[in-house]
Amino acid sequence: MTEGLRSVIYSTGGANSAHFAGYLLAKRTGLPWIAEIHDPMVYENWERWRMALRFAAWLEGRICERADLAIWFVETALERAKLRHPVLGDRGRVLIPGADRPAFSKRRYARGAELVIGHFGMLAPTRNLANVLEALALVLERDPDLSKTVRLGIYGGGVDAISADAISRFPFAGVVRQFGRVESDPATGESGRDRVLKRMQTVDALLLLHGTDRVCEEYIPSKLYEYLWTERPIIGLVWHNPHLDRLLREGGHWSVPADDVAAISGALEALVSRWKRNELRDNGRASPYTSAAAVEQLVGWADEIPRGRSEARKP
Repeated sequence: MTEGLRSVIYSTGGANSAHFAGYLLAKRTGLPWIAEIHDPMVYENWERWRMALRFAAWLEGRICERADLAIWFVETALERAKLRHPVLGDRGRVLIPGADRPAFSKRRYARGAELVIGHFGMLAPTRNLANVLEALALVLERDPDLSKTVRLGIYGGGVDAISADAISRFPFAGVVRQFGRVESDPATGESGRDRVLKRMQTVDALLLLHGTDRVCEEYIPSKLYEYLWTERPIIGLVWHNPHLDRLLREGGHWSVPADDVAAISGALEALVSRWKRNELRDNGRASPYTSAAAVEQLVGWADEIPRGRSEARKP
């Protein structure tokens, strides 16, 4: 920090216990407290224990009252926290955590004989392939010859029941390909993660599933930040999240409502059209969302905390 060595309490993560510990330490020591909240602590249609909701609501209130800096990762999450706790004021901020550039050299994209759309990561009942497959079927029904070249590659461990049912009913054989979890290569020593990141860089487009439950309005998949480093086109299915929508569109990617099959179909048709014209080259944009950039922003904000403010709150 620019003003010399300074002690702060920094609680981070999705575990409420971490922030509770930060709150107790701030009360006891009077040190500045920074709380970085990864997931919304309170949201509508809460499906967990009511006791957990009461504790989360109480703890969010303590963060908004006492933390010298409270950080969320999505604009809507901060806005709703402020509505619940106006006392937060200008101590609430939004930080994009990002991801670091892969350690290996960029693998340049080259158009192949097939148009490959890759989905990487876990699937779940609220983050499934049903609407994507319905939209893709519409595209192929309008032009059945595309079934010879269009492929949807699914990478990652586990397929949820809704996706599995949609795959089983998909009317075009050979289009959907399941690769499962990519493991490390014992012959080369290459990790499974590096193999996945390299594969991301060579597909024709990347599919980002956001989900369709209430929490998605205040959540951005961390997979987005890995995708951005690939320089490949992204089709993002977004659920009521203007922040995620803007990040995708500003990067030149597709952002469509997660529940709008017609819009998804239109994005897929636009993708096919660009692929036919060989217009899916790497965009050449290095992602600005890195760990170093996030740390620099965080340290800058910490330097702005008035000295003595937390000490004055010490009981």
